[in-house]
Amino acid sequence: MQSDFLLSSYEYTLPPELIAQEPVHPAHHAKLLVISGVDSEVQREEKTQPQHKNYQNLHFSDLPNLLTNKDVLLLNKTKVFKARIPLKETKILRKSWIEKIIDGEVFVYQLINDQHVEGLVSDDKNFKPGARIFLDGKVQIISKEYTEDGILFGIEGMETIPFLEKYGNMPLPPYINYEKNKEQRYQTDFAEKLWSAAAPTASLHFTKELLEEFKKKGVESYFSTLHVGLGTFKPVFCEDIRKHPIHKETMIIDRELFWKIAEWKMQKKNLIAVGTTMVRLLETLPFVWKLMHTEEKKREDREVQAFWERITKEIDTEVAQKFVNNFSFQEGNSIIDTTLFIYPGFIFRIIDEMITNFHLPKSSLLMLVSSVMGKEETMQIYQYAIEQKYQFYSFGDGMRIRKQKTPINNPW
Repeated sequence: MQSDFLLSSYEYTLPPELIAQEPVHPAHHAKLLVISGVDSEVQREEKTQPQHKNYQNLHFSDLPNLLTNKDVLLLNKTKVFKARIPLKETKILRKSWIEKIIDGEVFVYQLINDQHVEGLVSDDKNFKPGARIFLDGKVQIISKEYTEDGILFGIEGMETIPFLEKYGNMPLPPYINYEKNKEQRYQTDFAEKLWSAAAPTASLHFTKELLEEFKKKGVESYFSTLHVGLGTFKPVFCEDIRKHPIHKETMIIDRELFWKIAEWKMQKKNLIAVGTTMVRLLETLPFVWKLMHTEEKKREDREVQAFWERITKEIDTEVAQKFVNNFSFQEGNSIIDTTLFIYPGFIFRIIDEMITNFHLPKSSLLMLVSSVMGKEETMQIYQYAIEQKYQFYSFGDGMRIRKQKTPINNPW
């Protein structure tokens, strides 16, 4: 089997001291590893040469000097909810009516509605369907049923969002030592749509000050939404990564994004996805287009419509249905569930570049990055970043990469 599809190919060893425990302040002072030798104003002014192949060691604050009005930044404006519910000496009542004190945690990875959430638990033998967890007074969490990935919980005594706000903690990843003062740093400056169980971490570097600098330079910033859930952070266990069951994540996009992308492409703009979630959102759109009804595609500008027809010509409808589980229109927005899993061999139709953090070994995010640069090059980049003492993971540094010109192999 081709090594690109082997889980063991995505292993690397990271010294513990390179796991960022808190972000730098301000966040745009984090380091940025730029790949491909961009001829930037910074490089020309400092008269420096790339230190390793085409690698430049810069900072996110240098980005305004790297980009021009031919670049478009696409960012995720999802907002993180307080997904971790600590259960410290909490009473639980089961069908046998035996009361017990438990310690543990419920991790909510998906909001269902005002009274239901889906989540994982630290000790599932105490959370069989029918169990009631008493938090205080009339507020209870009720285990309803097992789901494909976790447990469906009902909330009694409060609605979901106020409940999480009162009883929950921000879902800092387990490799970060939890401290209450770190919670506020785990939200982007432009977070808007509350529904994510994890932050779109590459976007944490894009402070209000940095966005203002882009605006002065004529660099367009466009915001859309993909709510982060299990599809992003669920571990991969299958040695053949193609068998990994990717979890759905919900996208909310303005339908005008279809037309804007076509116009940007026809204007030869350079589309830079900020974060793996934005890559997943943008690259799902061609599959959505394939499933849209004719009347939903109509546009006075025939060139715009022709662009989408051209880039989706080779997409099979059955394949599109595999990646797009649901989509509906509400108040001009498209609500879409994507199950797109991007790994080496994927054909990119939308993005030109991406900016991303450094990801966990054997993660689907590392596989996505490898699909952009190629696995061997990606693993070399990671090794270089380790040697240069870059900080890794959610609160760490990042890199800017361009997609490879040709895919290794098209798995579809």
